[in-house]
Amino acid sequence: MPPPERSAHASGPSTSPNAPGEPTPPTSPNTPVPPRGTHEPTADIADPQISLEPSQTEQMTRAERVFFAAGDMFGGGGSTLIAVLYLFYLTDVIGIPPGWAATAVLLPKIWDAINDPLMGIITDNARTRWGRRRPFITVGSVLLLVALAAIWAPIGGWDSLAAKVTFVIIANLFYTTVATMIAVPYASLSTEATSNYQERNRINVMRLAFSTVSSAACTLLGTMLMQAYTSGQLSGMELYLTVVFGFGLLFALPLIIAMWLTRERTPIPAERTRFSLVVALEPLRLDSFRKLLWMYLAQALTMDVISALVIYYALYVVQLSPTVFLGIFIVVNLIGFAVVNQLVKHVSKSVIYRFLLPLAMLGAIGIGLYPATWPGWGIYVVALVVAVGLCGSVLMSWVMFPDVIDDAELTTGARNAGTYSGLMTLIRGIATAVAVWLIGLMLQFTGYQAPEDYADPTQPAATLIGIRITMAGSIVLFMAFGWWAAKKYPLTIDVCRRMQERLGQARSEQATYLPE
Repeated sequence: MPPPERSAHASGPSTSPNAPGEPTPPTSPNTPVPPRGTHEPTADIADPQISLEPSQTEQMTRAERVFFAAGDMFGGGGSTLIAVLYLFYLTDVIGIPPGWAATAVLLPKIWDAINDPLMGIITDNARTRWGRRRPFITVGSVLLLVALAAIWAPIGGWDSLAAKVTFVIIANLFYTTVATMIAVPYASLSTEATSNYQERNRINVMRLAFSTVSSAACTLLGTMLMQAYTSGQLSGMELYLTVVFGFGLLFALPLIIAMWLTRERTPIPAERTRFSLVVALEPLRLDSFRKLLWMYLAQALTMDVISALVIYYALYVVQLSPTVFLGIFIVVNLIGFAVVNQLVKHVSKSVIYRFLLPLAMLGAIGIGLYPATWPGWGIYVVALVVAVGLCGSVLMSWVMFPDVIDDAELTTGARNAGTYSGLMTLIRGIATAVAVWLIGLMLQFTGYQAPEDYADPTQPAATLIGIRITMAGSIVLFMAFGWWAAKKYPLTIDVCRRMQERLGQARSEQATYLPE
């Protein structure tokens, strides 16, 4: 278990240990942050790690920043592994028809309708010596290998289709629960690990870097593993062990180390929140959150559709390497990260999100219409155009999230980031499951058949047309919606700077402390 937070009373003035009975003044922007971990928990002492005003100095150690950002390797790599390989794994390795496979993935998302917002409210209300978020992330990280072992179980040899589908549903119920224990509090903690605005931007952009690298590794290694399996170079059991222990340790270890090092440094509400549908949906009343949610869904669904279909598109439509397609997106995002890291200091984040989206929509039309008989390098160029166009939107959503939490704190007087991240994760998860389910139905109804000979993969013409229309149409539709939402997003860079000043004033007027 991570080392404990230092405790203090929940609200009202605290007394200083050096001057009993005298109220402790609020932290000023120029007050240096005490070194982390230098005192044992002491009653009646406000945690000096908690900034009552946005700090003007960096608060996190270098190791804390690096390992906290590295914790998002699960966020990027885990979702990529599922999006790119899981439907293909179920249809072509386990042998479940596409419609049933997609349904088996969709049904556990019904549980997420309760699980995600509930986890957000539970962590908002938690008052432990280890903080509000870290205990849940730590336990989830330990259980992650077990969850991965369940969803990637090599059950292809089972004779009963019903048994396969039932097992996949149960395994995914367990996996989504564990993933929620990690994802929801981790997203909340990204807004609470520091109260310094520039440092917060910095660690969230660092998260993007680790998430992108992890996504790259999982995409390239995952497709290579799948190609090795389809070519007979890798057995089903070898594939299973590599995915579970190779990727599982890559995801779990950074999270465990990060939770040992990280602290929570923003005020917490004195009042706890009761779970109800009204409370779970409360974030939707905030205009900036609604706009961010639509922007997030637009880019996430676009990438989900691309990830779910890219192997099918590469193998069957243009008969080229899916690794090259995915590699193009990865390289562009890695370059884009360096550019975004500089732009975010000077340009509104919604502008970065939407600026190149028309280019992505134009490229998507090219993907849908590109003749299979044309040279392969041409479709790679088209894929490059799409990747460049999507780069800003892919990188921005979670960098914008802490700004929305600042807006929520100013509007409601409480910083319940877990409620917001829980609802965001819930809606994204359900939307993704529905998208994958519809893709599975499309493959099923157009006559898709898992080939026995991958050396000469063929599919019916209806399936090839369905793949083209679904990929191109989804990118154009979702990105047009994302562009509109970004245009309406209210938190410009100037607004965010003014919010920091108002937060300092609001927190000075009513200090809130960690409970004992």
